[in-house]
Amino acid sequence: MTQNSQYRHAETIIDRIHGVLGHFPGYRTLHADGRLYKGTFKAYEQARRFTRAAHLQGQEVPVSVRFSKGGGNPHAFFNATVGMATRFYLDDGRVTHLVMLSQKLFFASTIEQFVGLVTSAQPLEPGGPVNKAGLDAFLAVNPNVLNVFRMRAAALAPVSFGNTEFHAVHAFRYLNASDEVTHVRCHWVPLDDVKGQAPEVLTHQSVDVLFGEMNERLKTAPVSFELELEIGEPGDPLNDATALWPEGRQRVRIGRLTVTAPTSEDELGDRLMNHDPTMLVDGIEATDDPILQIRRGVYEMSAAQRSGGWKDLAPAGSQAGE
Repeated sequence: MTQNSQYRHAETIIDRIHGVLGHFPGYRTLHADGRLYKGTFKAYEQARRFTRAAHLQGQEVPVSVRFSKGGGNPHAFFNATVGMATRFYLDDGRVTHLVMLSQKLFFASTIEQFVGLVTSAQPLEPGGPVNKAGLDAFLAVNPNVLNVFRMRAAALAPVSFGNTEFHAVHAFRYLNASDEVTHVRCHWVPLDDVKGQAPEVLTHQSVDVLFGEMNERLKTAPVSFELELEIGEPGDPLNDATALWPEGRQRVRIGRLTVTAPTSEDELGDRLMNHDPTMLVDGIEATDDPILQIRRGVYEMSAAQRSGGWKDLAPAGSQAGE
């Protein structure tokens, strides 16, 4: 993949997503509704076996976490998909990100396939319903995408962010101090166990119910997750976000995240909080997964659209949907 591939079709992708899910100015294109929290992360000793990344060497690192609702409508009810974007603040002033979903797979394996998917679902008239016939025709000839739709349709919804397991849908290359390479998939595993419920339950509750639950929970105790690495073996797919690795792969927990309190863009000093999953540090590298590569361009364009970019230097906190 070339660097320019990170921006291929970004404008088209955002436009087509807006066509299907609606356009809500001032909000992210996807995971539009979210809340920010602060905390710390501390890697375990075994993390060094796999990576020399600065934030995974054992010192306590400040973090922020954005928990979010799936979809592009910030006013919709919660469903089975929620997000967890973690930002690690490094001693030298840099940041790096780990972006995960409550779902294990993405909807497409190539940029062209994703463009085809969102194009097939475009309403027949502006503001109309999803073009179900077009979507069904696309799924009929793209079985990998159909499999992801079926997997997501069968998933339970969260009862709490703090009882949800999150998954990075992409593989990454971890390099240790000896330049040994390990391919991994990352997971956040809640210490309070995983709990779920039927998605329909959430349609009878407030649209911000899981944010309220998290805020109340944090008044009495922190919420903790462990970072678990799923260790790849030769032949495991590294560039296909629609494909799981075989069951039984070794899993190693390499650190603990502790979420302590709500925070805000004002407190963090960043009104955009753009969580680009390819903003990495030495010791962690992106694979050639084309969906991972395109996310930088899509995230940058979405951030510019919702904020006005350099044209709008309004004070922090003045934008909706942060």
